Amino acid sequence: MTDNGMQPLRANRVPLSTQAQQYLLEQIEQGVYAPGEQLPSEKELAARLGISRPTLREALHNLEQAGVLLRKHGVGTFVAPGYGRRLESGLERLESVLQLTARQGFQVRCGDLEIASLPADEGLAAQLQVQVGTPLTEIRRTLIVQNRPIAYMVDQVPRSILSPDDIGKDFNGSVLDLLRAKPEVQIAHAVANIEAINADDFLAEKLAVTPQQALLLLEERLFDSEGRPVEYSRNYFLPDWFRFHVVRR
Repeated sequence: MTDNGMQPLRANRVPLSTQAQQYLLEQIEQGVYAPGEQLPSEKELAARLGISRPTLREALHNLEQAGVLLRKHGVGTFVAPGYGRRLESGLERLESVLQLTARQGFQVRCGDLEIASLPADEGLAAQLQVQVGTPLTEIRRTLIVQNRPIAYMVDQVPRSILSPDDIGKDFNGSVLDLLRAKPEVQIAHAVANIEAINADDFLAEKLAVTPQQALLLLEERLFDSEGRPVEYSRNYFLPDWFRFHVVRR
């Protein structure tokens, strides 16, 4: 038995890196290491578990990609601040992040708000089924919970549907709710794709993480009752704060 109850891992059919990953996850879920708390150094952890540092790094990397750990270069490895407090939503549910956070007892605020007009390039024109050069309104912002950035969101809407003047300086994050408040816009459904990506330098700065940190990208289009796209968005979520699931029937 080693310090803090850690036992050296034993070779069996399960790779040592997987055993280390499972063991550390159990320690975190049992509260040995709390959200935001720093783990022991790689050298110390590897010695306690009786494995090599490359094997340990593989386990730590997998936990980082799953949103369980946050690794800060030159500082150390921490339990992700939002771990255990994830905002959960089914992709079959059409609701804004504000509705999601309120439903689960969190308060969200908007930071780094940028509102601009821009012409649709070929990519955006295809997404919104408009002509190239069609005026669009673009809204960019960071969503913050408990003083922690949890998402960076980018929305584009045809200016004929939503103009920059429709968005006040106190705007707090939900373009979906803005569109639903317009009587002439009848939101019927959304089509979404979700994938895992790594943060580039821009997103790392916006979300206060290191470059290459794992993120969830939710790319979505909203459609009206006549099947026309009325909004296109790219939402970058920290995986330690969000978990999405799908109900299949």
